[in-house]
Amino acid sequence: MDYRNVFVFYTARKENYMDNSILIENLVGDASEFSSSMFDCYVREKFGIFIPVFENAANQSVVHRHPAYEIVINFEKDSDKPRHYWAEITSPNVIHDRNQCMHCYSLFIEKVYFESRFKMYEPDIPVFKGKSFEFCSDILKALNTFVFEYSKSMMNSDITLDAQTEIITHWLIRSLFGETLDMRVVSDDYSLARAQHYIEQHYMENITVEKLANLGYMSKTTFNRRFKSEIGITPIEYLIEVRIKMAKLMLKRKDNKLTDVAMRCGFGSSAYFSSCFLKYAGLTPSEYREKYAGWHAD
Repeated sequence: MDYRNVFVFYTARKENYMDNSILIENLVGDASEFSSSMFDCYVREKFGIFIPVFENAANQSVVHRHPAYEIVINFEKDSDKPRHYWAEITSPNVIHDRNQCMHCYSLFIEKVYFESRFKMYEPDIPVFKGKSFEFCSDILKALNTFVFEYSKSMMNSDITLDAQTEIITHWLIRSLFGETLDMRVVSDDYSLARAQHYIEQHYMENITVEKLANLGYMSKTTFNRRFKSEIGITPIEYLIEVRIKMAKLMLKRKDNKLTDVAMRCGFGSSAYFSSCFLKYAGLTPSEYREKYAGWHAD
């Protein structure tokens, strides 16, 4: 190992950390938890991303709390996740133990800023105690874009970084509510995109592949082939995914009967609904409701 390079690397990281120490402290609290030599720090007044750069940065066990909302995204090695990932959110001043691994992003969103955005969706703000939630891969793209722009110090980056902070915060909040739209699978082909938009608007109806193909003025065979090639799944699989997504939102309200959820999401029968839900969600509708209904984490 060339220790001269390590020294230069450490020194540059230390200078960057010292420049941002006040911003880090306002989000993290005890800034020593995120040692300058162990984390890459991309910090603004309302939002910060911390990425471990050495193995022992994330493996130490520390009971702590922060003045900001903390969202930890853990990436599993050698996993073949599809288009979605899982994160955990913890509210300000909630005592918890570090649980991230080496391969993770730790996000911090300033309390007043986060809560003002959350209230645009729901008037009551719960206390999150390591609540798990699913989010789409496009949030990762937005985070990486934020890091790239931050690192490059491009012209007017203050404006664009604030805009990206706004987008990331809203997408994370929407994910908490079960909205996990993945922009990666929205086609730039008008014919396919029109079919996707139609499915999103009419998922509760009896939709056929022939109907979707007609929207794009192509044969059923051609439409099936092009849809599967670009989106990665068949039109019917996409339709079922949309219906499952809407069912998840409805199941989080305990006053919705399972039969009503099945009918309103276009499944036709409770048995077919339960079968599809188990296949796509890994839980029965009842198990999902028991696990995810309500805001407060266990």
